[in-house]
Amino acid sequence: MENEGTYRSKLLYERALKSIAGGVVSRARGLPGGYKPYPIYIERAKGSRLYDVDGNEYIDYLLACGPAFVSHARQEIVNFVKDEIEKGTSYGLPYELEIKVAEKVIKNVPCVEKVGFGNSGSEVAQMVLRLARAYTGKDKVIKFEGHYHGWIDNVNVSTFPSLKDAGPELKPHSVLPCLGIPENVAENLIILPWNNIEIVEDTINKHKGEMAAIITEPYMGNGGIIPPEEGYLEALRELTEKNGIVLIFDEIITGFRLALGGAQEFFNIKPDLWTTAKALGGGFPIAMYGGKVEIMDLITQQKVAHAGTFNANRVGIAAAYATLNFLEKGNGKVYKHIHSIGNKLIAGMRDIIRRFDAEAIIQGVGPMFQIYFTKLKKIRNYREVCTANPDTFHEFRNCLLKRGIFIRPRNLSQFYVSASHTQEDVDKTLSAMEASFKEMKRKDMV
Repeated sequence: MENEGTYRSKLLYERALKSIAGGVVSRARGLPGGYKPYPIYIERAKGSRLYDVDGNEYIDYLLACGPAFVSHARQEIVNFVKDEIEKGTSYGLPYELEIKVAEKVIKNVPCVEKVGFGNSGSEVAQMVLRLARAYTGKDKVIKFEGHYHGWIDNVNVSTFPSLKDAGPELKPHSVLPCLGIPENVAENLIILPWNNIEIVEDTINKHKGEMAAIITEPYMGNGGIIPPEEGYLEALRELTEKNGIVLIFDEIITGFRLALGGAQEFFNIKPDLWTTAKALGGGFPIAMYGGKVEIMDLITQQKVAHAGTFNANRVGIAAAYATLNFLEKGNGKVYKHIHSIGNKLIAGMRDIIRRFDAEAIIQGVGPMFQIYFTKLKKIRNYREVCTANPDTFHEFRNCLLKRGIFIRPRNLSQFYVSASHTQEDVDKTLSAMEASFKEMKRKDMV
């Protein structure tokens, strides 16, 4: 079934298939990402709104899959970037603004004593794993099922496995995502279920003296919106410290989103190493990693190498500097707004679910949350997300779309809330959800 009123998007997709492999430049934007039968092509975006090539306007909860956290095309950030790039965009040499960005991050993120720059989350995830292995002299890494740490072979394992392939729940198989990846890339990865601290402890004891790191999203955001169980992150911190294992927080999603200090501030837990991207750049591409000075100084000592022609290019650095300035204003006042707006939306959605007696739940916090059509009262891990009904979710997404609300069309994803979303947006979204549920009720889908 075609998306209503999106004929030009259909034509552009058909044209793209002739010149772009897969028709889109990231699988998240095409059929694998749930955009059926074709993606919506965007003409422009501003504030909390998207405008497509057919003239449709949407309240946007995709936010470019996260980067548009401060809003689309926020003027003070765009203006600052324009001024900075008049000085050149890339030198292959250092300059002062990159130091200023580093200093801001160190001031705001609890675990960070020194930083490095990159251009994508996939890249900086590789760097922290390299640093952890170099620091410990060990190779094995615990990675959790359903957590995403980039598309590069050695960590893109058991990211979104089918339940058929995933193996036993307490001893998951290492599942590769596609052809072209050698089987042996997973030799030093141990895949575990999330939110089960006993399994982590047993695994560490079984592999005494072999573990370099545990890498985790501190609040799951890619394989479903799933909070850590009470005490879980604290227990991970205690186990890693006790056993000389590096604890890595992958905050590509949660960094600068849950709080100015990210999930570390939100949960008051300090890892050893950290990554971030998305929200940092205000819609521009930039990524960072950082952590304890004794680990980061392996780079200073030239024991660990990191390079990149476009690292700390003036475009990304300017965007990060302006974004951090905006987020710091009023002692982080913007976070109160985002959490308030998001929590009002969550509360309103829960009320609609209750009134329709629908089998659905909402999970998350103000800046990021998701609806699941499930009989479960709570989802604790990736496999439980997989039991939620994807077809009902996709119908819900399509019902919202034709009412001017844009969300990502897969239930493993999320609603993102930005600094530009307003109470009016909340009211319109809840009205659209109620109308969507009425339509779905007639089809016996809720």
